[in-house]
Amino acid sequence: MNKVPDLAVSFEQAACGLVTTETTGTIVRANQTFCKWLGFDVDELLEKKKIQELFTVGGRFFHHTHWAPLLQLQGSVAEVQMDLVGRDGQTVPMLINVVRQQFGDTSYDQLAFFVAEDRKKYERELLSARRSAEDALTTLRSTQKKLQESRDFMSIAIRIARMGVWSQDIKTGQMWWSQELQQLAGLGDTEYWGASAEFYDLVHPDDRQEVIDELQKSINTKSDYDIQFRMMHRDGHWLSMEGRGHATYSDNDQAISIFGIFIDISERKAAEEQLRELNDQLSVADRRKDEFLATLGHELRNPLAPIRNVLEVMRLKEPENSFLQWSRDMIERHVTQMTHLVDDLMETSRITHGRIVLRKEHVNILELIQCAVESSQEIMQKFNHKFTVELPDSPIFIDADSTRFIQIVSNLLTNAAKYTPKGGIIQLRVFQAGTEVVVSVQDSGIGIPATQLSTVFNMFSQLAPAIERSQGGLGIGLALVHGLVRLHNGSIVAQSEGVGKGSEFIVRLPISDKAVDSSPAADETVAVVVNSKRILVIEDNIDAAESLTMLLQISGHTTQSAHDGKSGITMAEEFAPDVILMDIGLPDINGYQVAQQIRQQTWGKGLFLIAATGWGQDKDKDLAKKAGFDYHLTKPINFQELNALLQKID
Repeated sequence: MNKVPDLAVSFEQAACGLVTTETTGTIVRANQTFCKWLGFDVDELLEKKKIQELFTVGGRFFHHTHWAPLLQLQGSVAEVQMDLVGRDGQTVPMLINVVRQQFGDTSYDQLAFFVAEDRKKYERELLSARRSAEDALTTLRSTQKKLQESRDFMSIAIRIARMGVWSQDIKTGQMWWSQELQQLAGLGDTEYWGASAEFYDLVHPDDRQEVIDELQKSINTKSDYDIQFRMMHRDGHWLSMEGRGHATYSDNDQAISIFGIFIDISERKAAEEQLRELNDQLSVADRRKDEFLATLGHELRNPLAPIRNVLEVMRLKEPENSFLQWSRDMIERHVTQMTHLVDDLMETSRITHGRIVLRKEHVNILELIQCAVESSQEIMQKFNHKFTVELPDSPIFIDADSTRFIQIVSNLLTNAAKYTPKGGIIQLRVFQAGTEVVVSVQDSGIGIPATQLSTVFNMFSQLAPAIERSQGGLGIGLALVHGLVRLHNGSIVAQSEGVGKGSEFIVRLPISDKAVDSSPAADETVAVVVNSKRILVIEDNIDAAESLTMLLQISGHTTQSAHDGKSGITMAEEFAPDVILMDIGLPDINGYQVAQQIRQQTWGKGLFLIAATGWGQDKDKDLAKKAGFDYHLTKPINFQELNALLQKID
């Protein structure tokens, strides 16, 4: 049996300091715990010191004013915290409980002391822990609130985006989906897809197997899936859906589940279908436009052909007549310009995509200015404009495409006329500024608002008042001018002080640094036929046929003409020509068919066939080659090119 410590030992080694004093404070008993804490021997305390002597000055004052009166009145003092002074002068914080007891005729005070430092530390830690717990609780509540707000926000975003989340347990086949997906499918709160089969029943039969295969592929390859399919809505219509996601796996690589999002893309699909239909309509419209432009170009070339032929006849018939020569040159310039414009009309994409090819020459700009003025005078005369031209005394040479430069100046003059009221002033000035030539077209017209000065060269840009005075044209206006100027390595700016104050367009082009050829111009030479040919012209346009045969006859060739395909074949067999110049658009059978039939005849295999047509696109040239033609010429035919070709034919 364990021996229990006696009372004396328990008193001396108690966990607290125990002291007994007389009511005056004289210490009559103190245990070892108390003495040890303060560093005294028991003999130094008993009957030699009063307890209040061990207090600090403040403690003594508290003993006098509170402690002693309380003991006198109620016989006890509890939980008094005071500092006691040890033998070494160091203070020890104590928590003191006091009770006054009667022993016989004498009263004694029983005191229990506890070192308060450990307790304070514990209380501080306890308080700190409580505060940490309170802070953590506050943070948790804030986090929960933010998480709920995020969930609410995410739910709103998912609903707005018409998305829903889903997952499937691969082992059991059980499916789970979000409320947003449930709403997308039109299902009620109590309806759900219990198993995968119920979900797949909603997938369009034509899409079902593909969805199954893609999900399985994602599981097998550990890759994301991205699928599109149709899903039936509760009301019976089909939703276009897009699914994205992937599978999850265990530590041993066993597939656990597959999950992701389904997105309703019905509106996007409808928009794509509408855009596809619009693109189809645009393609049809664009094709019809190309067909129209090709037909228009063909019809414009047909009347140019006899004009060009007659000009060549004039050149050969009356080479010495100065008036006829002047007339012929002027008409030829405009026919050439018209021919070039038709060429561009056939390839409008070159204009819109900046693929116009310049035919640059070393030219005197003053001669080109004169041509531009001639082509623009009619509209200015129509509106009774006062038109003045200022030119330098000496020629200025530039490297330019003559037709394009004339088009630049002509368009600017026409534009000025369109925007200038009747009786207004238009001024054309040309002068040299350093290494550049400046062409200025200024008018007293309606002016340009400051807000439109930066957009006036954009395609289809037009000031509203000009609509009433539109004079037609290609409809590309200043945008084409701007593009042509840049192709010539030049610049163009528009200036205006505002509405009603007129405008000025200033073109700057680099002056050519090539040496000027001052030798006298060589006399025009009449084509000399080295070896004459027998030539058959098949052309349904009577004027074109007659003018071309006349020109060929003057050049020394023997000619005949036919005006439809079948008679052309008959005449070819009877006439036995060396060369056939044939139009494509004939009234009975087209020129391709005529060429094919001629090539099938023994007498026609060695003939030289030339297609002479207003159809001048690359595909037309390919068709001519496949039909059996040896060469393709676009109307109006350049007789010098034709004559050179004839001389090469054996």
